[in-house]
Amino acid sequence: MDIITDKKTDLKSLWRNAMAMNGSVAVWRCPREKSIHFLADLSDSSLKGRIDIQKTERGFVVSPFMNPEGNETLFLKSDILAVGSNDGIWGRVRGEGAMGDGKWHMENEKTPYHLNNRPDTEISGEKNHFIKMVEDGITAIEEGEFDKVVTARTFDEPLSKNFDIIDQFNRLEKAYPDAFVSLVSIPGCGTWMGATPELLIESSAIHFRTVSVAGTQSFPLDKDLSDAAWNQKEIEEQAMVSRYIIEQFKTIRLREFEETGPRSVRAGNMIHLKTEYNVDLEEVHFPELGTVMLNLLHPTSAVCGMPKFSALRFIAANEHLNREFYSGFLGPVNMNGVSRLYVNLRCMQILRRRAVLYAGAGITHDSVPEKEWEETALKCQTLLNVMNGHGAMENTEN
Repeated sequence: MDIITDKKTDLKSLWRNAMAMNGSVAVWRCPREKSIHFLADLSDSSLKGRIDIQKTERGFVVSPFMNPEGNETLFLKSDILAVGSNDGIWGRVRGEGAMGDGKWHMENEKTPYHLNNRPDTEISGEKNHFIKMVEDGITAIEEGEFDKVVTARTFDEPLSKNFDIIDQFNRLEKAYPDAFVSLVSIPGCGTWMGATPELLIESSAIHFRTVSVAGTQSFPLDKDLSDAAWNQKEIEEQAMVSRYIIEQFKTIRLREFEETGPRSVRAGNMIHLKTEYNVDLEEVHFPELGTVMLNLLHPTSAVCGMPKFSALRFIAANEHLNREFYSGFLGPVNMNGVSRLYVNLRCMQILRRRAVLYAGAGITHDSVPEKEWEETALKCQTLLNVMNGHGAMENTEN
């Protein structure tokens, strides 16, 4: 049974206590919500395997990009669960040992975090390699190998001397109120932080929701979304993702769904095209739809390509990058009866002295290699702005 204590705490104290116990930790804030959630798994190692959303206990899941059978999904159970607000007030803590052993942080101490055990020799963000990969992708499309492929690259940013992992999360959370903002630190797997605009699935006992998000362009924060103009390449790229979702519905013979969009939505200083799909689970008598669609959708064509397996083969042969958790999925499961899993985009891995930022671009027949490189630079810049302390606030979606 949960233990509820009235003792006041703060996020840094919760985090440091969990690190002292070598725990796996997830901190997150859902889009347009004020509550910040803290979860710590204090077991010797996180559970790994295919998840069944309907049967999984309350917790947090993290999946890598390459996870074809679902067996690489990590599950963090809620040994400690706390809910606070973005004004720093944390008044409710649940779970045995939730308050730790009294080792509260000192103001002048750096906040610790887990490092990745994998040597980072595979990290590469060279422009020439990326341009060549895009060119090869266009050639493969012209030869009929696939219709679209998403190519990714990295960008290295040195950490400042006063870098603090919790301060960084707080800045990111305030800068992007319309994103799912997360910070995850797991022994052996490292520490990842991001602000993703893309929901993969949302599922409860009575409702299911997913979205298709694609197409990217820079857009001034003070400009109205009704003024957005999309070219044919961006419209078709987003339509491919939408068709992919509908094809998965057809695979399981689901016809009763509501489609809304596409419409322009903000993600910091960028905008995307978004279409939303909703299903009434009581009407279709399909309570396990969340799990079924999770297995069918990941990885979506927005982060992989179409057809999926042809695109995956190209990525494995040409990208020369271990994406790890980038473009995988993560999020809380069965929190108050709702599971929300997001595609892990606009993210970075925090190493000892630097952050590695990840970004990708959707390649189609109409792609221009130099513009695709510029798109990835724009996506990285949204995180760099916050890291450097001058990120602009997101406007709400219009």
